[in-house]
Amino acid sequence: MIVRTLVVVGCLTPAVALAASAPKNAAEFSALPALGKLIEGGAEKDYRFRTYLVGKKPSSTGAISIFIGQIHMRVQDISSGTPRAPSVLKWKYAARCSGDANTISVYVESIQPRENGGHSVQVIPGTQPDNADRTWYNVWYAVCLDEFDKYPRTQED
Repeated sequence: MIVRTLVVVGCLTPAVALAASAPKNAAEFSALPALGKLIEGGAEKDYRFRTYLVGKKPSSTGAISIFIGQIHMRVQDISSGTPRAPSVLKWKYAARCSGDANTISVYVESIQPRENGGHSVQVIPGTQPDNADRTWYNVWYAVCLDEFDKYPRTQED
């Protein structure tokens, strides 16, 4: 009985600790430890987020350069008025940084939580992306040109 109680308490303690320490505002959220090199951060609709470049290695060099790695995004749901504990979403990416203009792109695929398939976003350097592609453009600029937060998001007050 005591062992069962300790197991239950051990399982619940991290969840309670996370809930108790959930960031209350944007400053507290931004102060959480970095998961890599910051690509972008901000708030959109009912979420705070910070996107990080975790790894980058060349997959192809020469006339066509492609880099692969991972992106981690810390996300916090703030829709209920009481901020929830943040979670981390993870993607793997392949960024095609050179080649014909119509082939410049970034391909992303969710690895946590695992989802079916991935998607590719064509990048047209110098063109303002729409909101749906803004994160992936920021990833491409960070990976290919070492420009971080190229297209900033709305920040919370």
